[in-house]
Amino acid sequence: MKARINDIQMYYEDVGKGVPVVFIHGLGSDTKEWALIIPELLKEIRCIVVDLRGHGQSDKPSQPYTQSLFAKDVVALLDQLGISSAYFCGASMGGCVVLKAALSYPEKVRGLILVDSAPYVPEHTIKLSGKWAETLLNEGQEALLEAQVKDVFHPIFRRRHDEIVNIYRESKKNPPSETLGLINKGLQIEPIDYRKKLKEIKTPTLIIHGQDDKIIPVENAEFIHKQIPNSQLAIFPFCGHALLLERPRFFIDLLLYFIENTEKNKKGTE
Repeated sequence: MKARINDIQMYYEDVGKGVPVVFIHGLGSDTKEWALIIPELLKEIRCIVVDLRGHGQSDKPSQPYTQSLFAKDVVALLDQLGISSAYFCGASMGGCVVLKAALSYPEKVRGLILVDSAPYVPEHTIKLSGKWAETLLNEGQEALLEAQVKDVFHPIFRRRHDEIVNIYRESKKNPPSETLGLINKGLQIEPIDYRKKLKEIKTPTLIIHGQDDKIIPVENAEFIHKQIPNSQLAIFPFCGHALLLERPRFFIDLLLYFIENTEKNKKGTE
C-alpha cells in the first residue's frame, strides 16, 4: 500500500492485529529486510513495515535525506493510520531513525527496539565503508558484494546457510546509489550523534546486537544500554550484523516477550 506522506508517496505494509509496531529498515534496504520476521509476528501484533523515502517502493525525491525527515515521515504515516502511539523497531540506520523519533516525538513512542544500531556513525563503520568503496572502484560490484557478505555475516552462519546469504546478495544487487548520496548530504546538514541525548529517553527500550558485528561494534549497544535508564540489553553470541537473518526465531521471541512485559507493566501503573 502507499500513502501520501508529506511530499512523497510512501510504501508500507500493515498486517496483523494487536499492539502496533513500526519496523524501519537499514541503509539502502527496504521492507524485505524483515521478510523472515513479519510472517510470525503478525500472528500476535500489528506490524507496520515501511520503505523510507529514497528506498524500495517509496518515492525518491532529489533532496538531502536526514534522520529528522525519516522520523517525520514515519510519525506522519502513523497519524494517517490513526495510531496514536506505537513501538518503534529499527535495524542499523533504522535504529538511528528510531532514536530520533523517540527524542523528537516521545508521545508517539510506546517502546523502542534497536537492532545492530548506534547513536552516531562510528569511526570503525566509516573506515569499513571506505574499504568497500575502494573494492567497488578497483574490483567492481561483484567483488564488493562478496566483501559485504563476509563482513555482514558471522563465518559460522555463512558456511552452512547459502539460501539465506543469497537473500542478502539479491537485495544488494541493485544498490540505490543516488539514495546513498542523498543520505550523505543529509549527514552534512544534520550529523547523527545522539550520545549526549540518550539519557533524555525514558521509554522502555530493548537493545539487541550481534556480539561479532563487524559493521557496528557491540560496544555501541553497551553504551546505549548504559545511557538509557529504562533499557535492556541482549547480545547474541556468534552473530554478525545480519542478526535478523541469522537469528530470526530468537529475535521474534525476544521482541514479543519485551512487548508483552512492557504492556503488563504499563497496565500495572495505570
